Amino acid sequence: MTTYEASNGNAVPDVPPAPDHAPQLRAKRLKLSKLRSANGARIVLGSVLGLLLIITWIVNNPAIHSGSNPSDWRADLTEAAVTNELNAGETKGAPQQSVVNGWYLNDIAVVQAAQNSYIAGSSMRNGNLLALIGLGVAGELIIRGVERVNRQRSIVS
Repeated sequence: MTTYEASNGNAVPDVPPAPDHAPQLRAKRLKLSKLRSANGARIVLGSVLGLLLIITWIVNNPAIHSGSNPSDWRADLTEAAVTNELNAGETKGAPQQSVVNGWYLNDIAVVQAAQNSYIAGSSMRNGNLLALIGLGVAGELIIRGVERVNRQRSIVS
């Protein structure tokens, strides 16, 4: 019959204690006091705002949201005009002519709706970009105010 030793419940072997001369590990933390200079804060602010401006420009592209580009509108209007001319040549009387004119107005209305969607998307992007520029100006004013207060404290002290 074989005998075995009972385990102490810990499958991992004990780690020996660190010697006294070993350097202690410390967790590093980002301290805001390291960014004492106003230029460092300006660099951070400019980098963040630059990134946000690029993201806003790409994400708020009005051509993506409206589904059409300004280059498509000319072709669509030309196609509507050609179709109107062909249909108008086959009309025999005022009632048929009014129907053809209604078809033409429907074709033009589609282009106008695309243009309105594009303009709305463009206005939204411009508003977002303007808000980010306003945040940049406000951030610069805050940095200048903090810089001025720090200068006055160093003069008084």
